[in-house]
Amino acid sequence: MKRTVIVILILMVGLQIAAAQSPAREHAERLGRGMNLSFLENWWNGTKAKNYTDFVKPDEAAKREKEFADIAAAGFKTVRIPICFGAWASLDKPYRWTNEDGLKTADVFIKRALESGLNVIVDLHHTEFDGQTAGAASTERLVWLWRELAARYKDTDPEKVLFELRNEPHDIAAEEWRAQAAELIKTVRAIAPKHTLVVGFHDWNSRKALIESAPFADGNIIYTFHYYDPFLFTHQGATWAGEGLADVRDVPFPWTKKVKIEVPASAKGKWVEGLIRDYEADSQSDKMFADLKAAKDWSEKYKAPIFLGEFGSYSRYGALADRCRHAAVVYAALGKLKIPNAWWEWNDGFNMFEKGTTRIAGCMRQAIDGFGR
Repeated sequence: MKRTVIVILILMVGLQIAAAQSPAREHAERLGRGMNLSFLENWWNGTKAKNYTDFVKPDEAAKREKEFADIAAAGFKTVRIPICFGAWASLDKPYRWTNEDGLKTADVFIKRALESGLNVIVDLHHTEFDGQTAGAASTERLVWLWRELAARYKDTDPEKVLFELRNEPHDIAAEEWRAQAAELIKTVRAIAPKHTLVVGFHDWNSRKALIESAPFADGNIIYTFHYYDPFLFTHQGATWAGEGLADVRDVPFPWTKKVKIEVPASAKGKWVEGLIRDYEADSQSDKMFADLKAAKDWSEKYKAPIFLGEFGSYSRYGALADRCRHAAVVYAALGKLKIPNAWWEWNDGFNMFEKGTTRIAGCMRQAIDGFGR
């Protein structure tokens, strides 16, 4: 009799946990194929002396509003909107908003996305600015930001709007980020108890950090990670991504013995030289599928839904045909593993368009469709 009671109690606890997690699982399933709309995170377009608060120009923002309808028309279900809210707030205490117009622009973007029938992820992006802005990403300041943001958006539809607490935490220890995230979760939950949260882990929301971490106690969280492998291909020519990468060009996908990848002088002895050395293995579709499956295995182990928040390839030197092959490999894996996702990005350097147009290239369309509906 005693053993039967224990079994029943265990089953009841399991059902309670499953019920607590079900909103996040249901929301994750609805996210499907998504897209990032890059614009409201570009703090570097602002004036440093003004703490970048002026980085959004109203005329430019107005031109971007229609892009949500374009994203929906292209068959995407979700838009992730990276927003540098921190640029519109003071760095000194007591914290206060310093640019209400920036906030109003964010409001309009969220409204236009919802009007287009999209799920919306409100993503707190670039909290640390250039890494030299003291105090910008302190727990105290981020708690203030989320207290304000949760109050501002608490009346949005929790079935359609999700809150991503911090994009790509980096230069922060795993334990420190976990403690900070716990404070942010508690802060949002006190104001917006029903909204699903999107939470990644340290080391730039890396897949490895996800796999090495455990979920939080809150049951209404979707866990996010980013996947830009093989990095040599996806970031060739990028001036911001590491010493030597800016001078890497004409990398094919996948590796082929027909093309010799030259090691530029700026990469010799640097980590990029190692990327070149390992590229043959790193660009194999089986290896990439195994990477993504490891994230899915983590999800199944903890019964915690996951979301690939960013993936894509930079178009500066990457040939369109190679970029399409890369996209096809990732989309096919995501479809098979049933991992919702958001491509980076709609309209800037990582876009899917035919050169000189705003039309998705045919081979990119085929890659997208490899994920399924």
